Amino acid sequence: MFLKLSGQIIYRWNSSGKICKFSQRTLPKIGYSDYLKRLLLYSDCSIQCYAIVLIYLDRFTTKNEHLWLDQASLYTLTLVLLVICIKFWDDHKYSNKYFAKLGGISLRLLNEMELEVLELLNYDLFVSEDLIFRYMKYFS
Repeated sequence: MFLKLSGQIIYRWNSSGKICKFSQRTLPKIGYSDYLKRLLLYSDCSIQCYAIVLIYLDRFTTKNEHLWLDQASLYTLTLVLLVICIKFWDDHKYSNKYFAKLGGISLRLLNEMELEVLELLNYDLFVSEDLIFRYMKYFS
C-alpha cells in the first residue's frame, strides 16, 4: 500500500503529474476524526459500513499505488467511499445532494468523483463477511 500524505502533492499521477478530481486546495477546518464521526452520524449507515469504508480505502490505495493522496484529499475520498458503500450495502436513504452538503463539496464534484473511484476500484465492491468482521474489531 502506498499512501503518501503531503502538504503539496494532492492526488497525482507520478509519471504525468495529472491532477484528478480529488484535489482540494484547503484542508477542512474540522479534524479528520471529527469529520469521519460527522459523516457516520449523519449518514445513518449501518455499523458494517464503518468497516467497509476502511476496506475500500485499503483496496483503493493498494490497487492505485501510483497515486498520491494528501490529507485534504483523504477527506474527500472518505466521503466518496462512504457514499459508494451505503449505496451498495445499505438501503440508500439520502441523495448525493445530501451527501455533498454533508461533506462540504459540490454535487457535481461528488458525482464525478464517485464514478472515478468506482473505475479506479474496477467496480470491485464485494467484501466477505469474514473480512468485514476482522475490520470491525477496530471499532470495539
